Amino acid sequence: MLIFDQLKKNDPHLRLLAAIIFVGLTILLVGLWWVQVVSAREYQAHLETQSFQTIRVPAVRGKILDRNGIVLAENRPVYNVNLYLEELRQQFQKEYARLRPKKIVTNSGPFWEKWFGGGSVKTDYVKMTHEQVDDLEWQARYNVAYGAMAEISRELQKPLSLSFAAFKRHYTARLFMPLPLVENIDARDIARFEEQSLNVPGANLDIQSMRYYPYQTTAAHLLGYLHKDNRSDEGEDASFDYRLPDYRGAIGLEYAYDTELHGRAGEKSVLVNSLGYRQSETVWSPVQPGTNIFLTIDLHIQQGVERALKSAAVPQPVRGAAVVMDVNTGDILAMASSPTFDPNDFVQGMTRAEYQKIQSLTAEKNRATQENYQPGSIFKPIVGLACLENGMDPKALYKVQPDPEEPWHGAIFVGRRKIKDTAPPGLYDFKKALIHSSNSYFISNGLSAGVEKIVEMGRRFHLGEPIGLGTLQETAGTFPDAERLSKNWFNGNTANLCIGQGYIDVTPLQMTVVAAAIANGGKVLWPRLVDRMEPQEMGPNDHAIVFPKGRVRDHLGVKRSSLAILENAMLADTEDPEGTAYAAFRNWPHQKTMHVCAKTGTAEIMDTRNRLTGRTTWLLSFAPFEHPRYAVVVMIEDGGSGGGTCAPVARKIYETLVEREQMNVGQGNTVAAN
Repeated sequence: MLIFDQLKKNDPHLRLLAAIIFVGLTILLVGLWWVQVVSAREYQAHLETQSFQTIRVPAVRGKILDRNGIVLAENRPVYNVNLYLEELRQQFQKEYARLRPKKIVTNSGPFWEKWFGGGSVKTDYVKMTHEQVDDLEWQARYNVAYGAMAEISRELQKPLSLSFAAFKRHYTARLFMPLPLVENIDARDIARFEEQSLNVPGANLDIQSMRYYPYQTTAAHLLGYLHKDNRSDEGEDASFDYRLPDYRGAIGLEYAYDTELHGRAGEKSVLVNSLGYRQSETVWSPVQPGTNIFLTIDLHIQQGVERALKSAAVPQPVRGAAVVMDVNTGDILAMASSPTFDPNDFVQGMTRAEYQKIQSLTAEKNRATQENYQPGSIFKPIVGLACLENGMDPKALYKVQPDPEEPWHGAIFVGRRKIKDTAPPGLYDFKKALIHSSNSYFISNGLSAGVEKIVEMGRRFHLGEPIGLGTLQETAGTFPDAERLSKNWFNGNTANLCIGQGYIDVTPLQMTVVAAAIANGGKVLWPRLVDRMEPQEMGPNDHAIVFPKGRVRDHLGVKRSSLAILENAMLADTEDPEGTAYAAFRNWPHQKTMHVCAKTGTAEIMDTRNRLTGRTTWLLSFAPFEHPRYAVVVMIEDGGSGGGTCAPVARKIYETLVEREQMNVGQGNTVAAN
């Protein structure tokens, strides 16, 4: 009422202000009516012609590092040149107009206009069917995209290709995504593109994360490799219209810890109009990067082991494996397999010929954990422990009989079967029998103790059982159990078992566990490959997950005196001139600080006709003798003998360990815990 009373007064300024407000309100009401009533159908139709496309964005994969924080597997940026087709819409229209067929039309006027040059001539478009229009539109789009690709090819000075079928397939299904033209360009190409990119509308340089192994073949079998996998959505809530390139662990630690390394993918949506072009982009959930994994591997030791393995005196490429383990914690300090491969090739792609070469060499196979091998004479320490625990006197002499056909060699008859002995005839106690690797001695004493005692001792080392690495690279091996002993088991089978042949298969990692258990006083440890896991960016509430070391799987339960007898005999194998490993460790420069205990072995591989087809050579060892820290096992296929082929490799590995310890003294670190 007060407002109207004021308006009744003869105040022109107030009346003008009231009129302006009234007009403004009227315009606002009319606008609302126009939007909500008149234009409602238009806005509704506009919204119906738009849609959202969800895109899965892969997370940055966690790194794999050695025990000292040196990166063994990481991610590096890869630069790709892509073509954003939504930016070429005007070029598509211009090219279509250029390609559209035309005709000349002449309009004739009255006859007198002809006398004065009358009439008109004009250009008109030829009428086309719907199919012809559609084909011409496709051709126009392809011409523009191909021209852009050709220009980029000239700028980068490298041949590129874009087929019509590939372009049409992308345009039809993934128009809201950029069209990839060239991937993984180098620094020189990046510079060339950046200098000339303004000449190519729609072209852009995009960055993508790719797995990278900076040390190429180093620890390749342990790390494993990745396969391209854009389909998996484990642990993810949404279904996606499109997935950016992603990878999954195929084998090795990349597979075993894929969930932790992989992280969690993010999600973004692209608003697409009725023509299929992107309008806007929204990130709904950010990616959660994967976790970093720190291994127990020491890069310096790993590289030294791999060099030593490749130096074996056998035809190249060497087929073998070597493992170094901390006897007190179970930490694997190095695990090498040869031949090897470069895991980068599986990420970046390789030719069929390159992949066939890897297959022909069985280079993908981790010979340290994945292949069955007969142990030969490196099983004799287990037989010796069983006999010592059964009451065998280590000083009692056993006479090795001469081989009737080769009297300079020994032999033993089990029934009517002759088993040759490389040890010469003569008297042997336990120590001499071990360093000469006498088959006769261990078969005779093994038969006296009984196969049940030997099998029981082997079971305490958990032979014939998997370790549970989870890397898809493990075999349990074979080893007799009670059921097997009850079915067609004869003295000949026991004789074979006593010399590490017959019904027994092991892996180098399993025998490394055996060596460590002998060295540490009888604790059978779980091997440890991963030390801890940490987030890529440690927050105040984040913490590392540390895997316990020194996990005991079993106890041998043998007398300390039995282990001492065995350890002294293994020491003599490298330091007694009669020992099978003595030649390799003669003049060992570090003998005062690192006495090495060892047992060599050679297992013969026979075919179905009992013909020799090859040998598996071994060396099982640990050091230092006084306070053991390291267990080292070397296995090489088709070697000459354990002492001649594997022992020199083991010596080089121990030289690497000494070198590493000397480096750590200066840094105040330790490699293996006492």
